[in-house]
Amino acid sequence: MRQSAVSFNVKDLSFEGVVAQPDEHNGSMPAVVICHPHPLYGGNMDNNVVLMLSFALAQEGFVTLRFNFRGVGNSEGEHTKGEFEEQEVLGALDFLRAWPGVDARRLGLAGYSFGSGVVLNNPKLHKNARAFALISPSLTSLEATELKKQDQPAFVIVGDQDKAFQSEEYIAALDAFPHPPGRVVVAGADHFWYGFEDQLAPPVVAYFAEALK
Repeated sequence: MRQSAVSFNVKDLSFEGVVAQPDEHNGSMPAVVICHPHPLYGGNMDNNVVLMLSFALAQEGFVTLRFNFRGVGNSEGEHTKGEFEEQEVLGALDFLRAWPGVDARRLGLAGYSFGSGVVLNNPKLHKNARAFALISPSLTSLEATELKKQDQPAFVIVGDQDKAFQSEEYIAALDAFPHPPGRVVVAGADHFWYGFEDQLAPPVVAYFAEALK
């Protein structure tokens, strides 16, 4: 696996990221942008879940881009509680789409916690990726998302000790999708996934391998 520090610009702001990819590849590769958890609670592109997913996907032939949202690390701008963060996600998708060796027709988008909320809450993003993986999404975002109106496949993975999942409405929110997303519930895992990262990555990789084949 190779990693490259990169930067991309969106609306006069510069964002930092890291591209991970296989050492060798034949032909064009599928690719996934990964969105990190809440910046105000320490979330960044080097979060345990984001790193595990990035490396696992790269080992299976994907190119991944993880990046810092505005105001995090060396990314410019200020945190806006998800109001404008869709802009850097769109920029990240455009950047990865143009990366050498990437098949622009096979582009996925993954979000963890706050990152999944950005993905779910912004319809522009739903038109710019082919498949969506949502890690520990909130009940509110699942209930309100317009992703329900799209035909692209979606996948949700959550720990059974996550407080959001323990709400009686959580499964109902998933079942309300016209095309209910695939789902995996990991026993013992909470919202932060510490100690359960190796159980999180394989189902997400398998989902993207099928959805972006």
